[in-house]
Amino acid sequence: MKIVCAVDFTDRSQSAAQVAVDLARRAGGSVELVHVMKPGTVDILAVTADAVVLEEEVRAEVEARLRVESERLSTASVPVTSHVCEGDVEPSLLARAREVKADLIVTGSHGRSALRRLLVGSVGEEIARCGDRPILVVPPAVEGLGGPKSAGRPLRVTVALDGRSASEGALDFVRSLRTRVACDVTILRLYWAVEELGRLGLTGARELFKPDADVVADLDRALRLEVGELPGRGATSFVIEPSWGDPATRILEFARGRDQELLVVGAESRHGMTRLAHPAVSERIAHEASRLPVVFVRPRPPAKGMKVTPGIFTVLAPTDFSAAGNQAVPFAYGILAHGGVVELCHVHERSLPWPAYAYEREDGKLTDIERARIEADLRTLVPIDARERGITTQVTVIDGGRAASAIVQAAERLVVDAVVLGSHGKGGAIQTLLGSVSRAVVEGSRRPVLVIPTARE
Repeated sequence: MKIVCAVDFTDRSQSAAQVAVDLARRAGGSVELVHVMKPGTVDILAVTADAVVLEEEVRAEVEARLRVESERLSTASVPVTSHVCEGDVEPSLLARAREVKADLIVTGSHGRSALRRLLVGSVGEEIARCGDRPILVVPPAVEGLGGPKSAGRPLRVTVALDGRSASEGALDFVRSLRTRVACDVTILRLYWAVEELGRLGLTGARELFKPDADVVADLDRALRLEVGELPGRGATSFVIEPSWGDPATRILEFARGRDQELLVVGAESRHGMTRLAHPAVSERIAHEASRLPVVFVRPRPPAKGMKVTPGIFTVLAPTDFSAAGNQAVPFAYGILAHGGVVELCHVHERSLPWPAYAYEREDGKLTDIERARIEADLRTLVPIDARERGITTQVTVIDGGRAASAIVQAAERLVVDAVVLGSHGKGGAIQTLLGSVSRAVVEGSRRPVLVIPTARE
């Protein structure tokens, strides 16, 4: 691992350099200390002296101090070199990291007050937002990565994921780190209870301030698929919790409470008024982190075309038992060319309380006999050759809610790859052609939807 560490000869930069060396020692890497001389410094001093001579003297002094610092930090296992460049700090540091093909940039944070940070910004925050490689920001009072007792044991790392593309880069960094350093990794996923209960269509009295078993099960399944098998040595654990208020504060509290040595988050990029009105979680973490080094990782660059053909293995096939609804069911089986699962579904529409997770309403609720009859009717729609083609059928009866919303929620809850449903439309306009339910499913679904028209359409 090649590490570039920014140095300005302050106590905070010394802490950052020590963390860089500690990480390089664990990863079998090297460190380059970089000091950036801002333009105009020499010109201000050169009022009565020869500017060229003074510039050379200042640069020589900086290089000498940097050599002393690199010699102090260098060990037999971690070579430490130095480099001086001129220009604005952020672009110069990023340019040097690109030049030497650094895997990581390390910098200290200012530890300024909130008002001071707002007025003058932060080098670490600016690089985290605009840089093209991971940056490790070391807050004041951090003396190193791990203590004297850390030798021989895995590094304790928390990765905060939010299910968005900004998290992908954080996972990539941890995978790369684990190939070099033994890490006990904790994957943290915070969720907003109201949003997740609505997404999954969960009803009845629900606990909003404690982990909900159904929400946790759904997010845990998705999280494990997203993370996959982490390479290298060390344990991997998953923690899924509801969050209220500022998620940045909760993430930092979690990491500090578990005595973690490193926090890894995705760096979101926001600019202008958007940044002021809606500060990214990563920026708030950069502002509030103390006693905990934080790695900020930019999202993956957009892929140039899809490299892997997506597979469809699970299909949701809702029907209202009308001719149009039943006609669409065989197409759900037809798109599973190599076997899979069809989730046959019927929505028994009835009013639910608002919000649906507040309490249970018994009005119009299906009896056990009625539910069994609907399930039996669904099974009569299974094509006779489904089993021979390796297709398994599951039946689901949703009791309550509007059909379109319930179908979209069921697609999320059942984690299907696609939805296939019929249309009741009878006219030429697209709104009429698709019908109200199918149109609403198309608009609301985050998964592919195949709408089967009737013969007349």
